[in-house]
Amino acid sequence: MKKLILLLAVLFTASLTYSQTPPDTISITLFVSQGFSIQEVTTGKIVEGQNYIIPTKTLSPPFDVYQYYYDGIAGSKFYVEDGGIDRNISIRILMEVPPTIPWMIDGKKVWFLGVFEVDGVIGADFWFLNNKAAVFEMPRTTQFDAMISTLGYTPGTTWQFAYYKTGVGFTNIDILTINEPTKVTAKISHFSEIGAGDQTLVDVGEEVLSTIPKDFELKQNYPNPFNPGTHIEYSILKGSNVSLKVYNLLGVEVATLVDGYKSAGSYRVNFNASAFGGLSSGVYVYKLKAIGKTLSKKMLLTK
Repeated sequence: MKKLILLLAVLFTASLTYSQTPPDTISITLFVSQGFSIQEVTTGKIVEGQNYIIPTKTLSPPFDVYQYYYDGIAGSKFYVEDGGIDRNISIRILMEVPPTIPWMIDGKKVWFLGVFEVDGVIGADFWFLNNKAAVFEMPRTTQFDAMISTLGYTPGTTWQFAYYKTGVGFTNIDILTINEPTKVTAKISHFSEIGAGDQTLVDVGEEVLSTIPKDFELKQNYPNPFNPGTHIEYSILKGSNVSLKVYNLLGVEVATLVDGYKSAGSYRVNFNASAFGGLSSGVYVYKLKAIGKTLSKKMLLTK
C-alpha cells in the first residue's frame, strides 16, 4: 500500500511539473528595408498559438515615402500554430519596400517580399514541427486595397504566396494561400524568403477552395483541351501526404504539381504546361495519391 501511495505521489508530481512547463516564446522584430538601407519598425513577444498584430507606425525618412505600403500591411496577424516549435526562438522579419512600380523580381510581378530569419541564421530554412505552420493573415482593408492599387493590381484579386530563391525563382510547394473576401492567409511550413503576387507568380499555383470536403475526389481539369494552362481540383477527407503528378502515355513523369502534407480540404492547382520543358501536344494522365488511395484522369494539351 505504501508503494502504491508513493507511486501515485511521483506521478502527480510529474504531471504537475509538466503542466507548469511554460509555452515556447517567439520574439519578433520587424524591419523595413531596401537595398542596404534598413529601419527597425517594431518589436514584440508572443507564445505559440498567440497572435501578433503588426501595429500602425509612422516611418522615418528615408522610408517615409513608403508609408502607404506599410499602412497596407499594418493590422496583419502573425502566429505560429501550437506545437510548431520546441524551444524559444527569435524572428527577424525584413520586409522589403517596392523599389519600382511595377515591382518585378526575376520577371515576376510582386507586391510583397520578406526575409524571415530565425535566431540570427541567414539563408537557412527553419522548418516547423508536427506538420504545423506559421500563419500570416492580411486583412483586405481600405489601406491594403490602396497599396495594391498603387502597385498596379486590382483589389479583390486572387493572391498567391510563394518561397523565393535567387537563381531558382518562386515556388509554392510547402506554402498554402487561402483567399477569402475579407483577408488573404498564408500558411508557411518553413521560414526563408517569401513573396506574394497574383496567380501568375508561380507556374504551378495552388489555392484552398474549402476546408470541409465532401469526398476523396479528383475532378476533370478545366479547360480541357488546354494550351498552355489548366486547373485541376481535388479533395481529401483528412490530413495526408499528397502527391499530384502528370505523366505521358508511356508512364513517364513529366511534372510534379503537389508533393507534401495537406490538411483536409478541397484544392485547385493551376498547371502551366509551358513551364515543364515545352511539353508537346497530346494526351497526359494526372494522378492523385493520398491516404492510401489513387485516382487518375486524362487531359489533352493542344498547340
